[in-house]
Amino acid sequence: MRAAMNQRVRGRNTLRLGVVGTVLAILLTLVATNVSSLPILSASSQYSGTFRDTGGLAVGADVEVAGITVGTVTDIEIDSDTVIITFTVSGDVELREDARLSIPTQTVLGTKNLRIDPGTRGRLSSGARIELDNTTSPYQLTDALGDLTDDVTELDTDGLTDAMRVTTDVLEQTPADLAAAVDGVGRLSQTIASRDESLRSLLAAAEQVTGVLATRSEQIDTLIVDADTILSELNRRRAVVDRLFDSVTDLAQNLSGLVADNEAQLGSTLTSLDSVLEVLEQNRDNIGQAIENLGPYITQLGEAVSSGPFFNSYIQNLIPGQIISPFIRAALGLGPAPGESAAVNPLSAIDGAPR
Repeated sequence: MRAAMNQRVRGRNTLRLGVVGTVLAILLTLVATNVSSLPILSASSQYSGTFRDTGGLAVGADVEVAGITVGTVTDIEIDSDTVIITFTVSGDVELREDARLSIPTQTVLGTKNLRIDPGTRGRLSSGARIELDNTTSPYQLTDALGDLTDDVTELDTDGLTDAMRVTTDVLEQTPADLAAAVDGVGRLSQTIASRDESLRSLLAAAEQVTGVLATRSEQIDTLIVDADTILSELNRRRAVVDRLFDSVTDLAQNLSGLVADNEAQLGSTLTSLDSVLEVLEQNRDNIGQAIENLGPYITQLGEAVSSGPFFNSYIQNLIPGQIISPFIRAALGLGPAPGESAAVNPLSAIDGAPR
């Protein structure tokens, strides 16, 4: 009985091992076939974008950045009135917050691909969605033909026919010079078209100049105000100069009258002035020599004065005071000085008589 139970347990273990092994084999097969799509092992990032329509874009279409294929479209899903397109890009491509998506035509046969402009502002994390404002849906030929059909259908053919008829009648009545004028306008248009780049450069330069003037408007206003002030000052100075000229003219007239009235006296005065100038000219060297000798004299006088609260000076041909004092006192009638003998009058030496 124990052997039968062991046989039964062994059979159950074998069945369990078989089931577990089969499940593991299936899992390994799935992992091996989808290893590139595993988030952990994948070297690519996944994003999605919202479009108005796909325009013929299919799953598996190329994803390009600057003309280089960097991934594929993995899923297309309808969400209300928009389409969600999921795609992958290689790990070395980083999308920014302002990235843009578009669906251009890749070949002449109409094959579409997904084109990415990575952007420059901020980093977009993997799995993020690019909103409708940053996507551009393709404009297909069928849409263009449909719009054209609608426009043609709504066109008033009768009114157009009448307008063409009136135009024809008017052109038939126009003078011959109109053809030359139209030809001139056409040539002018061709000239302008041929100088398109030059005109663009000129307009761009004009825009730059306008921008500079706009930024410097306050300084230009100040310059204009200062220029007005300068002009006002110049006008005031011109008026002053005009008055000066008038005064000089009046002075010249008065001097002319003065000379005419006093010609005789002025003649003798000028003659005397010439004599004075001649004397000064003759003594110019003496005056210069006196000025040169004045410097050493002043220096010596300064040295004499700086020797103390007194100074000594010598003047030639001056009689000593004790000798000339009696004569001066007698001439002034002051009498002899105290301690001086009055026996002899000094003036007696002059006229010989005692006084």
